[in-house]
Amino acid sequence: MPLESTVLAKIVIRETIEDYLNFLDARDWSRVAACFAHDAQSRYNFEPEILHGGRGVADWVRLRLNHYGATDHALSNLHIEVMGDVATCDSRVTASLYLEQGGERRISVRAIWYRDKLRRDGDRWLIVERVHEPQWQYEVPAREMQV
Repeated sequence: MPLESTVLAKIVIRETIEDYLNFLDARDWSRVAACFAHDAQSRYNFEPEILHGGRGVADWVRLRLNHYGATDHALSNLHIEVMGDVATCDSRVTASLYLEQGGERRISVRAIWYRDKLRRDGDRWLIVERVHEPQWQYEVPAREMQV
């Protein structure tokens, strides 16, 4: 594959991962689902359940994020390998999750490693396999925002 094609593919793959995270924080579940192929299989949090397609992922994360107020998923390192119309992407994400419960406000911060396989679909790249692996987590009290 020519260098220009590989570079362009990597940019579009990164855009798919960024879209997923942005739509997750916006709680736009149909657009979260659209980041995955219809035949995608995903595993989250070392759980044995396989999530099928983008709708399976969107429904699963919606149930878990409903407990939180605002969330922020920040993407850091990516390693992408493109092999024709398929690719792998390992990415690191730091998720900050706001929770208010019983009058107590807390921020939960967790590091996540996504291991994705993607497939070209026209001018897009869609996730066909995902493994979501939490690495570590900590919680801190949340304070009122200073404006």
